[in-house]
Amino acid sequence: MGIFVLRLDLDLKDSLARRIQPEALVVQEDRNLVMSAPAAVDLDVEDELDAAYVAISAHRPLPVGRYLLRRPRAIAPYWTYQAVVHDLEQSPTCRPGDVRRSLIAILSDAQKRGLEHLAVEPIGHWRDAGLPFTEMVEALDATIFELTRRLVSPCRMTLLLDNLEQLEEVSHLLRSRLLRRASRSFHIVTGDVAVVEVRERGDRLHFRFVPGSLSGYMVTRSGDVA
Repeated sequence: MGIFVLRLDLDLKDSLARRIQPEALVVQEDRNLVMSAPAAVDLDVEDELDAAYVAISAHRPLPVGRYLLRRPRAIAPYWTYQAVVHDLEQSPTCRPGDVRRSLIAILSDAQKRGLEHLAVEPIGHWRDAGLPFTEMVEALDATIFELTRRLVSPCRMTLLLDNLEQLEEVSHLLRSRLLRRASRSFHIVTGDVAVVEVRERGDRLHFRFVPGSLSGYMVTRSGDVA
């Protein structure tokens, strides 16, 4: 039996605070911090984390591939990670490598803080200027495979999308990339659940999902490859 390491869900943005109650929300930001609503108005400079936020944000433009972190507030009862992945003066505004670096750093920090469930915007996909869904999913896929070797406790990610059309597209792209990575002869179906084995840098990773559903998958790590 493998060790459960990660669960990836897909849901709609309007489910936030209704169907799902994450411990943290990951939003995308540009290096000048102009994409999100003004964030510094309710910060407490006596608080160590808030003071760090103020100090870092004062040195704009920020390096891409980093993040900022805010504590839960009454209007947002979860931690908020701002993934700094866009440069609005460039075209495209974002690169997959910056998304991957930012997400890995954020999820590593969340592990240290004991945060198990994170809701995540489609980081990098922004209007017509950011990454297309194909490249956003590629960056997310690379992040997941990197994290499966680092996670010390189970993690759940819920990717929040605008509508069912986006959800269907992202679900298809994730499955397609997963099946291309799969080891030969390891496409197993047990009941309604498909189990796909991927061998990654000495580990055997088992991905479980329901074929035909608009969902993500659950990942277990089964140990060293013989």
